[in-house]
Amino acid sequence: MMSERGNVLWFILIAIVLLGLLTMVLSRGGSHVDQSANVEQLRIKSGQIFRYAKSIEAAIQQMRMRGISENDLSFENPVTATDYTNGNCTAADCKIFDVNGGGLTYKNFSGVNDGSDWIFTGANNVGTAAGPVGTTAAKTGNDLLMLLPAADTGLCVQINRDLNVGTAGTLPTDATGINIAAFTGAYASGGPTLLDGDPTPFELDRKSAGCFTDTAPDPDVTYFYYVLLAR
Repeated sequence: MMSERGNVLWFILIAIVLLGLLTMVLSRGGSHVDQSANVEQLRIKSGQIFRYAKSIEAAIQQMRMRGISENDLSFENPVTATDYTNGNCTAADCKIFDVNGGGLTYKNFSGVNDGSDWIFTGANNVGTAAGPVGTTAAKTGNDLLMLLPAADTGLCVQINRDLNVGTAGTLPTDATGINIAAFTGAYASGGPTLLDGDPTPFELDRKSAGCFTDTAPDPDVTYFYYVLLAR
């Protein structure tokens, strides 16, 4: 009888250990599923903003093929607080957000930033002189960019991971600041402001899209950027 009771206790202990191991495995599996679902949601959101950015890039290319000068391009729209009226654009065919121009509609996306408007600017150059997206020549090196300010950091980390920008899990910083002057037909005079992820290792070199954090202002501002026209 004593031997039988000992065997029962032994089996009970084994069952408790196995139950604990099973619980741990299921817990880890559930955590992995949650992480996978979160990544998928982030990729859905990044896909939305990338498709929108690419549609604007494609519209600009088509308009230029129709003879519209890059200096005549207008981002004028009825939504943003910033006025993008371009004095060089005197007809609808040079307006990106017009059915008779680029044929697009300006839109913001929920859940990707704090609700701030897109910024369209020609005052920066992406990449250093050693690794520009276009060139870094004075006056002619400014790239035409669209920027999404106050972008969600989790989304940006995922975007950079998918685009192989910088070190996975981190965001490049730009300590010297950027220029967000609205593009209204003229590129910023003088040398362009370099958007290169300084200090070293200059993670934005040759990267036409991605995310970075501008540490010049207080507080820091995280941006998603997309080069619409490399110059």
